Amino acid sequence: MNYLGIDAGASATKWSLINGDGPVLSGVQDAMDGHLYRESSQIRMQRVLKEIHQKIDKLEVVFTYMGITGVTLDGSIEREIASIFHSKSKVISDIELAYRANFSEGEGILLYAGTGSVAFAINERNEAYQIGGWGYLLGDEGAGYWIGREAIRHTLLQIESKGDSKKSSLADAVSKELNAYDWNGMKTYVYSQERSAIAALSLVVDMCADAGDDSAIKILNNAASHLIGLITRMENSLSRDSLPIKFTGGISGSKLLYYELEKFFKIRISISEVDIAARAAELSKESSFQG
Repeated sequence: MNYLGIDAGASATKWSLINGDGPVLSGVQDAMDGHLYRESSQIRMQRVLKEIHQKIDKLEVVFTYMGITGVTLDGSIEREIASIFHSKSKVISDIELAYRANFSEGEGILLYAGTGSVAFAINERNEAYQIGGWGYLLGDEGAGYWIGREAIRHTLLQIESKGDSKKSSLADAVSKELNAYDWNGMKTYVYSQERSAIAALSLVVDMCADAGDDSAIKILNNAASHLIGLITRMENSLSRDSLPIKFTGGISGSKLLYYELEKFFKIRISISEVDIAARAAELSKESSFQG
């Protein structure tokens, strides 16, 4: 019998198939989301799920366990899975899946910082708590989009300061990365790109910070402060302040930002190294036995 785990995040769909003896197959497909009220999302989900079905050579799947961004809890995703894999399924949010891949109930706090940012926990009574994750228009401070936007704002201030003889290395790097050297160029880039393109500038900020640029270092220090705030608010909600913290998402690769988090939380925080899709497959197997 085969058990399928799917981690459908904002940047890619990762999947893993196991049987009673261990791993069988795994792969990566295009990203999809659970906003099935949009026709484009329906079409994309059907395509990606069918691609996975083809990849596993149409092997029989007993149970599918999926975490997906923008999860819809009306049964529509489960029906899509049933129509393609003919399996029972459990569908949760991608953030909840990331938590369950790292912790059991009540064991810790997940801190995610990718394009957006969120702290997530589940207590001993299986009650979920989420702090942040409001989206880039309302929040998500400290995450990739926020860091990229701060870098662009810094660059625009440098462009406006025409009296200064020299731009910072961060402003130079951002201008070169975007091929935009004035307000019109910056505006055209920002308003013609997806959020992920702005978030990708976090890598430029990280590179400049590693090279000693004060402005880049300040942005990452401020990002760390915002992420620390998410955990502090979560601890207040849980009425617990000593739980282990797992840090995950693209921003977890920033050495300087992680150093600031580690300096504050000490040994309580560590970077997650869990293969979430593989863990989803294990949860699929466990769920099938639970009925």
